[in-house]
Amino acid sequence: MVLPERLYRWITTQNSNLPLIGLITFSAPKFFVRSILNGNRDKQLWSPKKACVTLSFDCDYPDDVVAIPAILDMLKPYRYKASFAAVGYWVQKYPKEHAAVVEQGHELMNHTYSHPDNELLNPGRKFRYISKDEKMEEIVKCHDICKTLLGVEPIGMRVPHFKHLFSDDIYALLSEVGYRYSSSTWLTNTTTRGLPFRAKHNIIEFPLTTCPKHPFTVFDTWHSLNAQRLSHRLLHRGPESYLELFRDLLTMARETGSYLNIYMDPLDIKKIPGFETMLRLMAEEDLEVVTYSQYLERGMHIAS
Repeated sequence: MVLPERLYRWITTQNSNLPLIGLITFSAPKFFVRSILNGNRDKQLWSPKKACVTLSFDCDYPDDVVAIPAILDMLKPYRYKASFAAVGYWVQKYPKEHAAVVEQGHELMNHTYSHPDNELLNPGRKFRYISKDEKMEEIVKCHDICKTLLGVEPIGMRVPHFKHLFSDDIYALLSEVGYRYSSSTWLTNTTTRGLPFRAKHNIIEFPLTTCPKHPFTVFDTWHSLNAQRLSHRLLHRGPESYLELFRDLLTMARETGSYLNIYMDPLDIKKIPGFETMLRLMAEEDLEVVTYSQYLERGMHIAS
């Protein structure tokens, strides 16, 4: 089944509709996610590959940064690269770890200077609600630090947090600083069935894939391993469930010809004994695995 276009577009405007979210989440969440992705069938967007995947890591805390070397070691056997969202303050504190990301050919993206609402750096100051000038300062300061300390200039950004903290006013700011892309919103907040699309001000948005058990929540390690919300704990919990859902997403992507945009918190990798299995699954020949920059460089599909 393909979720009808009109219904799909309406549901993407209902991310605060708790009764609807509860109905879908507790009745047929996987069926719902698949019905969205089914809209990509027969498009042959990645030929000769069956699906496309981007893997990214958000380095929000010192424990995330400390975990970077181990992750880079695990990625070394594979030809594909990952994207790392860097917080400028931590780049200053841990330049060596961030430099290794660049040296090994992975992508560095802007994740603001202080990750507003970060409990250690900027508690209670939510990115969406600070002024335009303050947002710009956060973006530019991180960019300049990456350029000065690492010799690399990011071309894309991920805003801190998602859900109700995402606002599309970010696109005007990214255009102003010359950026090309964002990866700051999620599947059920967009109308392109998970495909990258051209947002306002010609910025390409790479929507993050949502959880097959929680279709209105980004599929990340935090909600799978650490979240306290009862609905998250009831429907799935722990590394085994996380890996099972990741396999489900890969299967769905292959069967529907879709794009997956998966992000993880580096500090959680040590909690997932099967993480290297996940990397091997991504290395299979029928998958195109790219960073955001590689996706743009190769002129891959951008939804209208």
